[in-house]
Amino acid sequence: MTPFSRPYSLPLAAATLWTTLAALAALAVTPAQAADFDFSGDLLAHNQVLQFDFSLAAPGADVRIWTDSWRSGLNFDPTAAVWSLQGSAFSLLSEVDDDDSVAAGQGFYDTGFAWPVLAAGTYRLTLAAAGNAALGNLLSDGFTYDAEAPIAIGLWNQPSHDLNANDQKGTFWRLHFSGVDQVSAVPEPASALLLALGGLALLGARARRSTH
Repeated sequence: MTPFSRPYSLPLAAATLWTTLAALAALAVTPAQAADFDFSGDLLAHNQVLQFDFSLAAPGADVRIWTDSWRSGLNFDPTAAVWSLQGSAFSLLSEVDDDDSVAAGQGFYDTGFAWPVLAAGTYRLTLAAAGNAALGNLLSDGFTYDAEAPIAIGLWNQPSHDLNANDQKGTFWRLHFSGVDQVSAVPEPASALLLALGGLALLGARARRSTH
């Protein structure tokens, strides 16, 4: 898509993608009591969905989850959903695109959740680019852009982008959990990684041709 903010460099992006996902896969913490956790990385494709499992052994007070990475359009506009494990399936509890009231340091298009009390249980949070919304009440229903070929964030115009500013091209995200017992990043399937890299390769080639 146009306008392009800069030529897209596949080798660097692919390396960053692998490094980020490897780091996420390695993250798994299990403290003895409710605590705070911070995660950050890069979302390189418009239909990439990051997933994090978290849990509460007992009802949690003042549980909050939020992003603070939008930075006035320097990075992409995030959206998030929280799913509750019911039997063997994750059921949608809440989906939020924009909420900058959860914690200090958030920007207008950041997102987040706050519960005075959250029931004990196992939950999953999904983090994606705004516009890639959940398609149904079950996580297995998928997301809006699942069937599309991956588009590099730097080449994509989000629904909320400012055409004159050509903003929201940055890939960086940061996510905070407060008041939960444990959080672990869910590794992406190898097939999804190959699909993303293949799509990014095509886009990189097109971007390079457009600069000559």
